[in-house]
Amino acid sequence: MAVFIIAGLTLKEAVRRRTFLGAVLIGLLVLGLSLLLQVIKARMQASVGDGSRDAGWYAVNYPLARSVIMSLCLFTIRVLGSIFAILLAGGSISGEIERGLLAVILPKPVRRGEILLGKWIGLNLILFVSVLAWGLTVWVSLTWQTRADLSALVLVSFYLTLFPLVICTLTLTLSTVAQRLLGTSVALVISAFSWFDGILNSLGTNFDAGILHGLANFASVLMPQGCIAWWIKDATEQINYVSNRADFRMGDSPQFVREWGLSHLHLPHLDSLYLAVYIVVVFCIGVALFERRDV
Repeated sequence: MAVFIIAGLTLKEAVRRRTFLGAVLIGLLVLGLSLLLQVIKARMQASVGDGSRDAGWYAVNYPLARSVIMSLCLFTIRVLGSIFAILLAGGSISGEIERGLLAVILPKPVRRGEILLGKWIGLNLILFVSVLAWGLTVWVSLTWQTRADLSALVLVSFYLTLFPLVICTLTLTLSTVAQRLLGTSVALVISAFSWFDGILNSLGTNFDAGILHGLANFASVLMPQGCIAWWIKDATEQINYVSNRADFRMGDSPQFVREWGLSHLHLPHLDSLYLAVYIVVVFCIGVALFERRDV
């Protein structure tokens, strides 16, 4: 019962701080980015109308423009969702310790693990609803503009919620031992490094540098964001025209965990299991650290 009380208080605190207003503003930004397709479409149609381009050019390049805008929107949601998670969870525990709020709560029959779990539930509920709403906004907007079947974006919207879930769990754990600025900075560094796994992987392949492959694999294990990116890529393969254009390709994250699971354990989806275990283990580490901290 105490867990849900803490979760409710976390939500009330988010309302008091107008956190949801920030989520709405990000949603409006994402919507605005998706509507850029209307501007591009109007310009392309004008080019066809004045004879400078033909209908074949439009038929080829409009799906490409749609894919670029879609990728831009999904990338924006991933970046801002991750930053949103770090800002929400950063200093969530240490900040309340510094303000003396936990000193009032802890003498009561409430275990520290319950406090951390309540915080985790409240923060991730905010993040889940926000990121899911942003993703569905992209789906509705692009479907309305193109009249195409983009239902894959519904599944992608749920995948996108996993990025802030992982980052929020790590940041909340860091907040049990580090002050807000330090914990937030460390979470940003770890998150950014894990984002480099695709770049490091590509560099290792192009320049035959094994150490870069090793760093890429380490980054993909340190924070498993790469596997989520692969799930999104697989889900959008049929509607993402960009994936068929070599000049628009970017470095892909290594599938180290999945490949290791296939070759050593004969498990085809070890990356999914690792993601779940990662969240549980990082959270349990946070509980252990919180239990040892003086308040």
